Amino acid sequence: MMTDDPPELFGLFGVYLQTGDLDRSLSFYRDVLKLEVVWNDGTLAILHGHQAPADSLVIREIGQAVRPSLGEAGVTRVLWRARDPGDLDRAEELLTRQQVPCQRHRDGEVAGLTTRDPDGLEVALLWIGEKVPGTRPPSWLYWRH
Repeated sequence: MMTDDPPELFGLFGVYLQTGDLDRSLSFYRDVLKLEVVWNDGTLAILHGHQAPADSLVIREIGQAVRPSLGEAGVTRVLWRARDPGDLDRAEELLTRQQVPCQRHRDGEVAGLTTRDPDGLEVALLWIGEKVPGTRPPSWLYWRH
């Protein structure tokens, strides 16, 4: 029996990125952000975070093909969840040691740390406090930078 009810979705599987250079991107996501590579065939790599269920980052090398710029359709930010505010401190220390520029943000109960991957994509680590109202996202998600 067919119904018009939509399927239940169980959460975001991950993000699929296309990059000009897979090795350069792996160096950033694996070595700097410490994600675990669970698959790499030289063209496509899959990385996971260290918590279950693991979010996935899929990276596919496409060479130096034209990529959309900020304000056009496409992925412009990748957002990761932090377990606690200390994760932001540890990530900032790690990025600083690796000489990767980063910036801290705070908007009410939402704190974040942002940087850019080798292709210029913004990567943010977020800690969301327990008292965040579900009615409005933090204002910095609207920023175009």
